[in-house]
Amino acid sequence: MWGRMRTGNELLSCLCLGAVLSILIAHQSARAEDQQKVTHSSIVQSNKLAQTPATGVITGVELNLTNQELEIILQTKNADKLETVNRSEGNSFIADIPNAQLNLPSGREFRQENPGSGISLVTVTNIDANTIRVTVTGETSLPKVELFDNDESLIFAVFLPDSTRTNISPTPTPPTSETPSEQPTADSDDPIELVVTATRREEDIQNVPRSVTVITREQLEQQTTVNRDLTSILGNTVPGLGASAESQQSFAQTLRGRPPLILVDGVPISSNIDNDTSVANLRRIDVGAIERIEVVRGPSAVYGDGAAGGVINIITRRPDQDRVVSNAEIGIRSVGNFKSGSFGNFVNYGISGQQGGVDFIASFTRDSFGTPFDAEGDRIPLFGDAEANSASINVLGKLGFQLGSEQRLQITANYFNDDQSNDVDYDLTVGQIPGIQKARALDQPVEFINSTNPFNRGTVIQLDYTHNNILNSQLQAQAYYRQTKTAATLFDNRIFDPDSILDIGRSVVTSERFGGRLQLDTPLSSNLNLLWGADYSSEDSKGDYDLFDVDEFDNSGRRIARKIGSSIRIAPFTIQNLGLFSQVKWEASENVSLSGGVRYENINVSVIDNWVDGQTALSYRGGEKTLDDVVFNAGVVYKATPTISLFANFAQGFSLPNISRIVQRPQPGFNFAEDVELSAPQKVDSYELGIRGQWRNFQASLAGFYSYSSLGTTVQFEDFGSDFRILRAPQRNYGIELAVDWQPSDKWKLGSTLTWSEGEREDSETGEFVAITGYEISPLKLTAYLENETLPGWNNRLQALYIGNRDRAFDAGIDPIGIDSYLVMDLISSLKLGNGTLSLGVRNLLNNQYLNVVSQINGGYDDSYAVASRGRTFTLNYRWSW
Repeated sequence: MWGRMRTGNELLSCLCLGAVLSILIAHQSARAEDQQKVTHSSIVQSNKLAQTPATGVITGVELNLTNQELEIILQTKNADKLETVNRSEGNSFIADIPNAQLNLPSGREFRQENPGSGISLVTVTNIDANTIRVTVTGETSLPKVELFDNDESLIFAVFLPDSTRTNISPTPTPPTSETPSEQPTADSDDPIELVVTATRREEDIQNVPRSVTVITREQLEQQTTVNRDLTSILGNTVPGLGASAESQQSFAQTLRGRPPLILVDGVPISSNIDNDTSVANLRRIDVGAIERIEVVRGPSAVYGDGAAGGVINIITRRPDQDRVVSNAEIGIRSVGNFKSGSFGNFVNYGISGQQGGVDFIASFTRDSFGTPFDAEGDRIPLFGDAEANSASINVLGKLGFQLGSEQRLQITANYFNDDQSNDVDYDLTVGQIPGIQKARALDQPVEFINSTNPFNRGTVIQLDYTHNNILNSQLQAQAYYRQTKTAATLFDNRIFDPDSILDIGRSVVTSERFGGRLQLDTPLSSNLNLLWGADYSSEDSKGDYDLFDVDEFDNSGRRIARKIGSSIRIAPFTIQNLGLFSQVKWEASENVSLSGGVRYENINVSVIDNWVDGQTALSYRGGEKTLDDVVFNAGVVYKATPTISLFANFAQGFSLPNISRIVQRPQPGFNFAEDVELSAPQKVDSYELGIRGQWRNFQASLAGFYSYSSLGTTVQFEDFGSDFRILRAPQRNYGIELAVDWQPSDKWKLGSTLTWSEGEREDSETGEFVAITGYEISPLKLTAYLENETLPGWNNRLQALYIGNRDRAFDAGIDPIGIDSYLVMDLISSLKLGNGTLSLGVRNLLNNQYLNVVSQINGGYDDSYAVASRGRTFTLNYRWSW
């Protein structure tokens, strides 16, 4: 087994029938019986996608300075109903209060310069008719802010630096203040976080009857110190998501054993053609362009087709402040213990601002990646599907317009392109060596003529419009265009299929999609809301072979690839979706919340007629199919205490069969219109029970799930590189997910996640359920971290990922080999330096030699493809803003 190669140390509703927009996060000021104090040091920014007419009016602003803190007192009679959406930028703490208006005797803005030692500016302004922004700017560092509320006010407590807490005289009360507010109690309330991905509307995460994981901007910036690959970042932080295959390919990284739907600001990036091994959905946007990520774990039909495993919604950056702000980051890395050729670098620059009713943001990232080496110092034979000898560019732009007091229009565009050198190949003689071997790299650079190096591209353009008061509803509308295109590495088909007419080629997969989403959030009463609307999309997909001159390739020593034509690999097909949805949310009492919804989906599939397959030269017939279905969801949340909530959920997810697999090299005489039965989408029924607790210094969640589909889809290979079989049979998945975080003091943080899951399909011959392949079901996954502020401004974090053993699929004759456990530890160290932060990241700190799950299975078929993972890697970056 591959354990012999190691050096030791082992160790993310359906009341809705519709689509989604962007997502958001925030923390709602919840009010307990004893008026507890809310900690906002952990509250983070979100994109506000759902708003209702203003429910709170701020009638006065008062500053109260003591020798310990500066209190910013917002006087209102609706403090317990106001929510805050908080973030930080440089030395500024920013809190947006949606659904609120500022109505002061002196006007619509409060401003106080130098209100206390260490604080340079406090402003309270209306950024639009329904949103108030509170900004606190520190002189040399980011202020620490906590939140209180009582019957007459909302209070931001700004803690002054230790060195300035004595001999401070209170500043005079500004003339805009009115009556003083009551002092809050000393206890703290639970931080409240707002999300939208799970239900398509703004929800307190504690009121969502689903398991939801939020990855904040701060967490993303921390993780990019050791790895900018999104598959690895999510694999290390999201319970239920499989470990990364450490490549662009994400078809084997499932969520609760099934494929997730990938969204960017609510726009589907996933495609029906994504069964192809060139799947790279999580590598079509750079982390530098992301504000936050919301992961709904478990099947969901909220956004339509494709979320059998859940939803991963990537939220892009948003403007930060009223003034123009620039952010920059530069860094270098070595992916091979400083070996020659292993070095790469990256640079990111972003600028954002707001002027009157116009706001903007622009971001540019360039990331180059060197040659990777394993822990034993050998070059890793990665090409075309991994970060190796590659350079990526990401450009993000947003322009927003506030159209009066109740309307907003936003235009967003994101472009990602990753180019890679085709300069290495697998040594296929390794598989002929007795015993267990690892893959070996052959230096085989290829020059493309009339073509390009392998690439992975993604473009998204979208238009978002909101109206906060139309038909007594809040309206959200979105129109979008998305294109993805992936060109793989060159392959010599003669090695695998000498009789095929396809000799030298490579796969090029393209998918284009345009669509729109429309939804209205209608309050039926003070505690009953109806969300309803429609989604439409049309997607064109195809897969081609680029064909190359065989003689010139052979005569050049396999180094010149001249493109001479193309042929069909996957017949072009079009999928049109129309979804109608409604979802109800009922706050039955202070402790009980009920939700439920229904979605009707109509799907039309059209395959081009009379196409000729590029590998068999046979002609096939296409045609058209139409199918529809209805799916449901229902959930309940019970707040046992202000800090503990229990939830139960039933949700149905659905997806189309993999059309691209059906029309790829079918049997002779195939006729899509006659031979393919499409009467309804594939449904997944999911049941989930969970409990969440959120206290000031401790947060925990535990969930158990069971999902069943009467017609599952799993892939089985007879041999690596050979044709695969799609096994259609009843399938069940189940498991347990645990997450714990504890902050014992201001200087220490620690936490852990645990994921145990299994999956089985019914054997057609015996009728018994057998284990599903390790490509889809991850072994036990355990993560842990320990973080410490070693000195003021200097933070250190140790984190670990442990993947356990799994032999069930091997014992059942499904996988060619059992999965061996492995451990990866990382070190992240950051130091406040000047106006920015200097960070050092060491991935695989112990320099363990291991193979990830996918590489182990591949190697079980043929040692030539048993690719070892990277050894110790180093990243040094500096991030600052001005």
